[in-house]
Amino acid sequence: MLKRILTIVVLLCAAGTIFSQKGAISGTVYDEKGEPLPAANILLEGTTIGATTDYIEGKYQFQADPGVYTIVASFLGYADVKITGVEIKANETKLLDIVFDPEAAGGVDLAEIVVTAEAMERGEVAVMKLRQNDVNAKDIISSQEMSSLGASTVSQALAKVTGTTVVGGKYVYVRGLGDRYSATTINGLRLPSIDPYRNSAQLDLIPTDILDNISASKTFTPNLPGDFTGGSVDVKIKALPERFTWGVSVGTSVNTQSNFQNDFLTYEGNAENTFGYASSNLDLPVDLDDQRYSDLGTFSRGAVRRARTDDELAASLEEVTDAFGSGFGIEEARSPMNYSVSANIGNQFKLGSMPLGVFATISASKDYFAYNGGITGQYLTPGLGATALQEVFDLRRDLSEESADLGGMVGLNLRLSPSSNISFYTLYSHQGTASVKISQGSYEAKGASGEADNNFVGRESAFLERELTDYVLQGEHTLRKLGNIKVDWTANYVTSSQQEPDFRYIEYIEQATSILNDPSQFRQPSRFFRDLADESYEGKLDFTVPFLAEASRANTIKFGGQYRTKERDFNERQVEYFQRAGNGQTFSELGGDFEQYFGDDNSGIIGGEPGSNEIGISIINTTSQGNSYVGTDEVAAGYLMATYEIGTRLKLTGGVRAENTRIDIASDIADIVDPSNRPLQVANIDTTNIMPAFNFVYKTMPNHNLRGSFSQTVARPNMRELAPFASFNGVDPDVVGNVNLQLSNIDNYDLRYEIFPENAPGEVISLSAFYKRFTNPIVVTFLPGGGGNQQFTWTNTEGANLYGIEFEIRKSLAFISPSLSNFTLSNNLAVIQSNQDIADRECEQGISLNENYVCERPFNGQSDFVFNANLAYRTPGENSWDAILAYNFFSDRLQSIGRPGTPDIFEQGRSQLDLSISKNFNNLKVSLRAQNLIDPDFRSYSTFLGQEYDFTRYQRGRTFSLSLSYGI
Repeated sequence: MLKRILTIVVLLCAAGTIFSQKGAISGTVYDEKGEPLPAANILLEGTTIGATTDYIEGKYQFQADPGVYTIVASFLGYADVKITGVEIKANETKLLDIVFDPEAAGGVDLAEIVVTAEAMERGEVAVMKLRQNDVNAKDIISSQEMSSLGASTVSQALAKVTGTTVVGGKYVYVRGLGDRYSATTINGLRLPSIDPYRNSAQLDLIPTDILDNISASKTFTPNLPGDFTGGSVDVKIKALPERFTWGVSVGTSVNTQSNFQNDFLTYEGNAENTFGYASSNLDLPVDLDDQRYSDLGTFSRGAVRRARTDDELAASLEEVTDAFGSGFGIEEARSPMNYSVSANIGNQFKLGSMPLGVFATISASKDYFAYNGGITGQYLTPGLGATALQEVFDLRRDLSEESADLGGMVGLNLRLSPSSNISFYTLYSHQGTASVKISQGSYEAKGASGEADNNFVGRESAFLERELTDYVLQGEHTLRKLGNIKVDWTANYVTSSQQEPDFRYIEYIEQATSILNDPSQFRQPSRFFRDLADESYEGKLDFTVPFLAEASRANTIKFGGQYRTKERDFNERQVEYFQRAGNGQTFSELGGDFEQYFGDDNSGIIGGEPGSNEIGISIINTTSQGNSYVGTDEVAAGYLMATYEIGTRLKLTGGVRAENTRIDIASDIADIVDPSNRPLQVANIDTTNIMPAFNFVYKTMPNHNLRGSFSQTVARPNMRELAPFASFNGVDPDVVGNVNLQLSNIDNYDLRYEIFPENAPGEVISLSAFYKRFTNPIVVTFLPGGGGNQQFTWTNTEGANLYGIEFEIRKSLAFISPSLSNFTLSNNLAVIQSNQDIADRECEQGISLNENYVCERPFNGQSDFVFNANLAYRTPGENSWDAILAYNFFSDRLQSIGRPGTPDIFEQGRSQLDLSISKNFNNLKVSLRAQNLIDPDFRSYSTFLGQEYDFTRYQRGRTFSLSLSYGI
């Protein structure tokens, strides 16, 4: 894949000189209601140079020699729009959206309307027209605005959208709801996540240079996927590059607690993590299913005893232990600074008379993250009358992570005619993270007090590798001879994988003069090899049929269908280092020396003679067939909707969407267990949901809208949440699937009043009220147990309610003083109340175990307060300054519910303050960023009888970065 991307980059560079001396101009033409205008003429005044807008999206583009021009836009039935002072520069594209608006003439019938380029070129007039007239409550960011904000990736652009929160710089949350309730599409098609256990796609992979706009919808219409509740984000790729363009960017960053640290933890096998690809020495070194080993019983516990007199078996034990080696050594090293590099290129060619656009992007980055002395703990309620939670363990953790990303995207677009377009793109992303954890301290369940002479230690090392490749073919056609019926179709194929090639874990207690790791009390040194492979197909077909178009272009009937299917194959293999009493030296006898304990002198054949072998440590196969599974996830959908405009003030949209969901999960053990137990190893969901939706937009006065909507949507469990196996996570609780999960159903009600101040492009003031009722919501549940056997799983609760208000304002500070005209303030505040139903039986059981048990809780993942504020500064001109001070805050939110009688676990609310400053020097941009300036605690906790107990607590440190970008 990467070779293909590089080949296309080279070809585009070679062809770029054809267009190197010209500039370009492009944009979209709209009517006064925000509807695209096909067949509008755009010309340079006094010339024949220009273009006609297409019948698909009302877009135009053409090239011209550098100079200052007057643009004339004309369309039958409207006064011409003449735009003066339009400067076209060599190797640059002027983005100019045009609105035909009779209101601009003050109701006077004029032959032409003259405006300046400065008033049009930011595109905010067109964007606000789109937002005002869209049937959805929607926020839209144009390509012009992304450029002015200095956003280089989709995630950076969405961080500026009110009501959205970008988590970890990658994943988007809308209205504070988690990624289960948010959907991300690219050109209307679901963008898959590189993380197979998440619903949100990773948005820092897509550069803004190739985008036309980003829209964030907060209400549902039937043409959208039905599995979102918080919102849906659609990323729109440009149909055609206007000219030859290219850009490169390099950056570096330093975190105050992660970079240039001499105690950064690393381990054997991590030396080749340059681009995130695992070293081959992390592969499973032998085939556990080899028939030769099976015949000899090499991996059984009894092999050591039999190998004393069986030379062939003894030789196979020696062979296997040599292959596995030690692998538990952890070292300290100095961590360097983080870095990132990226490049993009695009061009437009002629294939006969048809424009062909091509673009390619590639990016790579390396990041280091670490903390020392973080807290990780587990607690449970001992029973009725308890005055404190019982400690399972209270540990201090040192963690180091080294992450490398590599990705690229290639796209082609062929304009068959002004009314027909076909495009293809492919997205590739690869990530690799090597991590080391050392957790030590008190572990009461294992008899460790945490003192120097009785200290529990758990050591973990892992490599997590993910890869995704997405191929998409799309078509857009307007059938002009059939009343301008629009047909859109899409097909895509996605492969993704997640590999954990060698997760290593060892635990023991350090005592004053010995090391304790008794097999009856401690998990013996273990290594896990996991691999997951997903393959999915999706197809989508939409028809848009205009009716009563002479009254309004918004009047349409829309219908279509969608089908997607995903197949998964997950496998886990596990081995354990096994030592019989008297066979070699113990870990304690060797003083905890890993190299000696796992070395050649203490494993495999360690002495004796043929027929009388001395055997040390051996490898046994502890793989559970129940921990491997296959699954299929299918969704088939169809919808019908209509939009009708009544007069000039009221627009109605209504319709229904039907989705059939079928998810089948089967553990490998399901085929060998007794049929009566198969339901414990198999998950099946087969259900159809009918989802109605109704929206209205009422224009109370010019630039004032009242919006209302009602819809029903769903939330689905993913395959991991259903899979019937427990994933071992070292010291941390196991993660267990639940085969009995059901879909959640959500009723959504929204009411919104919005004001778009006159003569203030880009400004908005809105107040929203919303209510959501969840039936069978899927929640994370914590299941504490004795002996350190804690688990996280997912369950359905009976229901939940969520209601709140949201206030948004985006305004220039010029109203205070003209000297502040370069400042813009964007604020969003959501105040939300939620409650989750607790079954009577659970409540009674909780009170029987804990008389202080409270039979109410908030909704999982929902904060009472979410606040975002951005103060932006921008100077006009080529050598502009851009600065953004961004503050985000969310209050405490429920992370996981406890079993009856056990307190729930909450995530502590926190604030984040980021500062970004950039300076443009013609085609060069220099950017400085300071992130996480407040550096709050990342903490989860439980409260019992007024006392708080930490489950996790650490800080991420402050990050300071510098980047240089150059492009034409």
